[in-house]
Amino acid sequence: MSVKKTSRANTAYVLLVVGLLFLLGGFANSGWRSLAFLLAALNLSVGAVLITSVSIVEGVPWLVRRMSRSGAPVWVGETLHADGGRHKVRYDFDSHNQPRFVAHDICSAIGRKVPNESAIQCEGIPLLRQGEYNCFSEANVQAYLAPLAIKNRAANRLLIDIRNEVLRKLEKQREQKEVREQVSSPPKSTAG
Repeated sequence: MSVKKTSRANTAYVLLVVGLLFLLGGFANSGWRSLAFLLAALNLSVGAVLITSVSIVEGVPWLVRRMSRSGAPVWVGETLHADGGRHKVRYDFDSHNQPRFVAHDICSAIGRKVPNESAIQCEGIPLLRQGEYNCFSEANVQAYLAPLAIKNRAANRLLIDIRNEVLRKLEKQREQKEVREQVSSPPKSTAG
């Protein structure tokens, strides 16, 4: 919630509390009864309007996000959050444990033109077809982003995120697999 919305909500709560206090004061036996009821009604109505406006401003976008999320197709791979979480880059692994990054998400995250569904290349870089998605391979995503990263800050951050979050972990897994294979295989004898 922004500072403006937070201050509006806090003002509404204060008005509601003050309105309730005036309402309780109106039930006391005093000559100020009609003024207390008038001030209570005023504070309670203004507080209710402010609370309602904050609820609508915060609630409608939340409701739209909730409704649209359930209608979106489910992605079975993993997601990398780019640009401070504003963009999601979906990726998965093929049968050889090679990552594939959805080209639409990569291009959207860096503000470039998204390739159409039948494209076989994106700005000269070959694309892989995975079901209904065009994807970049591990090498091709780096080949696509590296030249753009020089002038495009979003491309630079995304390339760093991909290298740190996906490729570095994948490289560690590959190294661990090699070590396990070396340990489990018997040493070759050199006796002749």
